[in-house]
Amino acid sequence: MFLYMTKIQYELDINTPVEQVFEYYTNPDNIQKAWPQDIVKESESLSGSKNEEGSEMKVKGEFMGREDEMILEVSDKEQNKRLVTEQKNGPFKSWISTQEFNQSNGQSTHIRHIIEYELPTTGKIANLLTGDQAKNKIQQSLQQAAQTVKQKLESHSA
Repeated sequence: MFLYMTKIQYELDINTPVEQVFEYYTNPDNIQKAWPQDIVKESESLSGSKNEEGSEMKVKGEFMGREDEMILEVSDKEQNKRLVTEQKNGPFKSWISTQEFNQSNGQSTHIRHIIEYELPTTGKIANLLTGDQAKNKIQQSLQQAAQTVKQKLESHSA
């Protein structure tokens, strides 16, 4: 089943305590603030509790010129350590996002964000982009989002 999964990984350090980084990264309302505007248009929690296991969020975006939305469910959460979300409904055949948080030297947090996805073989996205185009776009967006969060959190803690 996971034969065709594409894996993208990005790591960085944010000079902010892990509690603040985890809180920011795992709040669905911040997805649209961090990700590039041409990718994510809206993000919101669909559940009363934000990012508890089983809670869902909706991310509306534009994937290579087509508006679409993804429903993500939190499948695993360990406070200040790890958050895993999986697409329940959306444009990808599958999409799993894993964020890992490690505090180093008290005030700095190391983040590793892994996205594993599979493009559909039919449908809107399949007709619009190749695997390499999708990978490059997601990789760029992931890096841009991480840098945006880093700047925002480091400027607040200064």
